[in-house]
This record gives sequence, C-alpha cells and structure tokens, in this order.
Amino acid sequence: MAGRATRDLTEGPVFGHILRMLVPMSFGIVAMMLTGVIDTYWVGTLGTSQQAAVQLSFPVTMLVMSISIGLGAGAVSVVSRAAGEKDDSIIRRTATDALSLSVLAVGFVSILGVIFVEPLFRLIGASDTMIPHVIDYMTVWFSGIVLIVGPMVASNILRALGNAVLPSIMMIAAAVVNMILDPFFILDEFLGLPGLGWGVSGAALATVAANAVTFVMIGSYLVFREKLIDFRWHGLGELVHNWGEIARVGLPAAASNTFNPFALTIVMGGLGMAQFGDAAVGGVGVAARLEAFAIVPLFALSASIGPVTGQNGGAGITSRVREAFAKSFLFCLVWSLSMAVIILLLSRWLAPAFLPSEMGQQVAQTYWSLVTLTIAGYGISMAASAGFNGLGRPSFGVMITSSRALMMAVLAVSGGIIFNSPAGVIGGVAIANILSGAGTATYVLFRAPMEARKRKQRKAAAPANAASE
Repeated sequence: MAGRATRDLTEGPVFGHILRMLVPMSFGIVAMMLTGVIDTYWVGTLGTSQQAAVQLSFPVTMLVMSISIGLGAGAVSVVSRAAGEKDDSIIRRTATDALSLSVLAVGFVSILGVIFVEPLFRLIGASDTMIPHVIDYMTVWFSGIVLIVGPMVASNILRALGNAVLPSIMMIAAAVVNMILDPFFILDEFLGLPGLGWGVSGAALATVAANAVTFVMIGSYLVFREKLIDFRWHGLGELVHNWGEIARVGLPAAASNTFNPFALTIVMGGLGMAQFGDAAVGGVGVAARLEAFAIVPLFALSASIGPVTGQNGGAGITSRVREAFAKSFLFCLVWSLSMAVIILLLSRWLAPAFLPSEMGQQVAQTYWSLVTLTIAGYGISMAASAGFNGLGRPSFGVMITSSRALMMAVLAVSGGIIFNSPAGVIGGVAIANILSGAGTATYVLFRAPMEARKRKQRKAAAPANAASE
C-alpha cells in the first residue's frame, strides 16, 4: 500500500482493527467536544446576545459540516476499496481528487455564506441585538471553513488506509490550540496578559487558526511522508470521473447526516418536548449532553468501521465484512448497556448538579432510564450506515438513517400526545431506538449484500485515427 503508516485491514482480527482505530478516535472526539464547552464558556462572559448569537449559529455550521462529513465518507469509501484491491495508483489519485473536491465545494459554500450571512440568519430568527454578533462570528467562520474542512477530509483518507492514530493526534492538537487561543482572542485581558479583545470574531478565528495549523501538518504528512498526493495532471476526464465516484457516496452520506438533526428538532419543538415547558426541555437537553460523552465510542465506531468494510469489500472477502458488522453491533449493545447502568446509578447526583428545578431533574432521570438504556439502537444504525458507505453502497445508509429519524419523530410526537407528558415523548424515542436497532441488525446480518460496489471504469477516449476514418 501507499505509505509506511498504512495498514492492511484484510488480514488479522477484524474487530481488532476496528478497536485499534476506535480508541484513539474516541479521544479525538472528546477533545473536540471539550472545545465546544470551552468556546461556550468564554463567549458567555461577553454577554447574553453574544452567547445567543453563537448558539444560533450551531444548526447552520452543522449543516455545512455535513458536506465535509459526506466528502470524507466518499473519500473513505473510494480509497479503502482501492486499498483492498491493492491499487496504489487509484489510492493516490482519489486521495488527491478528494482534497481538491472538498476545497472547491466548501470554497463555494464559503463565498455564498459570507455574502448571505445576514439574510440567512434573519430568516431563521436572529433578533436585531443578535445580528451584529452573528455577522461577526459567521463571517470569520465562513471565510475560514476550507481550513476547517481540509483536515477532516485528509484525516478520513488516512483512516481509510488504517492509520487512525495521526488523525486523532491532529484532532487533539487542534482542540488544544483552540482552547489556548480562545481567551486571548476573545477577551481584552487574560491572566494579567493583554488579549486581542475580538469578542465573538475571536472565538471563530481561534477555531480557524487551530485548524489551519493542523491542515499544514497533516497536509505535509500526506505529501512528504505518505506521498499520497499526486501533483501530475491526468486530464479533466479522470478528474471529473474521480469526483463523481467520491460524490456518489459523499452526497448521500451528507444527506444522511441531516436526518437526525431534523428529527431532534421535531422531538424538542412545539409538537414534542417544548409543549411541556422550559424545565422539560432543559432536562432532556442536559441528559442528552451527558449521554453524548458516555457514548463517544459509538461515534468513534461509526468512523472506524468504514475503512474495514471498504478494504475487505474491495478485496472480495465478504465473510470479514459480515464479521465487522456483527461484532460492531455487539459492541454497541455491550457498551451502551454498561454506560446506561453507570449513568442510572449516578443519576440521583447528576440531575440536581445540573438542573435546578425538580421537574427538570425528573425528566432527565426518565430520559436516562429509557433512552440511554436503548441507545445501542442508535449506535447500530450509525455503524451500519458507515459500514455500507465503506462498501460504496450509500443508499443502504440513507435508508437506515432516514427510517430511524422518521420513526423517532413520529413515535415521540405520538407519545407526547397519547400520554400528555414528557415521559411519552421520551418513551417514543426509546421505542424508536429499539425498533431501528433490531430492524437494522436483522436486515444487515441476514439480508443485505456484503459485496463492495465496484468502482466504475472510465470510458477510454477513442483513438484519433479511428475518429478520422
């Protein structure tokens, strides 16, 4: 394979490969989550309007980041399948073209974002007091988004080749740099030292600067150490063909990442939890945030299974693909149940520590006793979707994630109406987790194809003399 740090995932213990990538990825995800917490804290010191402006930006930034997640999934799929086929030339070309496609696609979004930032956020409800801070924050964020997305796609390329340690180190490094820069960029003074006092713009710039550092580092590694970047021009036809192969997986994967946020919006909105008051919404919000830290390995699993299914599918070893799915699903079940028991045991102290109202505490404890106990279903859905993306079969992933999201929204709203209580909404989410997890596992292990979808061959150009005859 291309590069010294790559690993052949078609040999050795299947789940051993997944676990070896899952562990460092978990640390990287935790580091990035902590960055969000630190950002929120420092921006909160500026004032309510500034805090609200940055919080309001979250759905938009997540929607834009879904593009990079999709492009990363497309890169993982194409590169890992080529690695399974032991085709170094395709690995280099698709790695190069994945990076160029991400830069161009996100660059286009960046330009549109800077131009339309104010009308966009007024459309989604930003108040007059929030708008100046939204513009300050999002103009910087949109301007530097290429530097944020670039390292993500580059990291996915390395993961596709079995190298999970360096991408995780880069995530942690970006998080540390971001947390160090935050107070100096945001505040006028910190620890007796002068700060730049850029406010919310400083928060966005700290994120962009931290990712720029990692982009240079991981880019240099790809070029000089792994030699995965091919600077030769192979013609527009091959470039467009490779972009098409990446987008064939990347676009559905990006769409899949939007289903869950939309479903959560319905669950938390006026048809769901919001009808029962602020305390109910706060209880579910706190419970879900704490739960997210506990199930980080499930998020890491979804980033680790694709390279394994892709390489083994590309090599035609379907038994190892099926084993990767089966053992990943078992891991989801064991880990989720273990974390649910721990959280339940600690819930009598956790709820009052984060929630002042008795109702909020009761809602949080209900959530942990129902949803957290069934979160394995969510993990199974994520792992299955990512695994099929690795096989070059993104339609299966779209089917899995969309059906779970629809089920969750319908059952949560129905539960709230039938039982007229927060417990009804929460119970609906829990039932959706059980049904989607059980249905997904059954379908994947007994019905779904385990073969990788073959890469389309580009049609060769007709010979010049043939055209003249």
